[in-house]
Amino acid sequence: MLDVGCGTGVLARELTLAGFDVLGFDASPAMIELARSTAPEARFEVASFETAELPSCDAIVAMGEVLSYGDIRTFIPRAAAALRRDGVLLFDVAERHSYPAYDEQRLGGDDWSIIAIKESDGAKVTRRVLTFRNDGGETRRDEEVHELALYDRTELLALLRNDFRVRVRRSYGRRRLPKGHTVYVCVRR
Repeated sequence: MLDVGCGTGVLARELTLAGFDVLGFDASPAMIELARSTAPEARFEVASFETAELPSCDAIVAMGEVLSYGDIRTFIPRAAAALRRDGVLLFDVAERHSYPAYDEQRLGGDDWSIIAIKESDGAKVTRRVLTFRNDGGETRRDEEVHELALYDRTELLALLRNDFRVRVRRSYGRRRLPKGHTVYVCVRR
């Protein structure tokens, strides 16, 4: 199995515990270092999904809107070429037709708070994550900015259906995704 955008390796760990041979990719060397500690039985490489070599496999998983961080249109044919017949491509992306133009969420505790702001222009979404932490009487502030492509479902389905049987879902099992996100379950023809 390929775990694309494997992050800290939590999914890779669960897959190896279930008996699967897992190769994980992530563009962040720091995430790969964490993944190697989290899932020592899996193999990991530093690579983006756009540049990673995809070996022959039975399944490719890209959870957490990984494929919205680049051009999915170049990835899908490569994934189809790597997957064996009846192999599974499972991923979720942010979609144009239902993504909110603006969303803001706030979380906090006694000595910390997080503000997540999402703004969409219809083609992409910019996500700003502001974190504040009280550190010995001083407030530390940090900010991350992420830009994600928004995809059109009709265009994605047309591309996917060249090589896959496709089901579209709003959840992974009982875990429903936020508004504007869709799960694609694709089986190689």
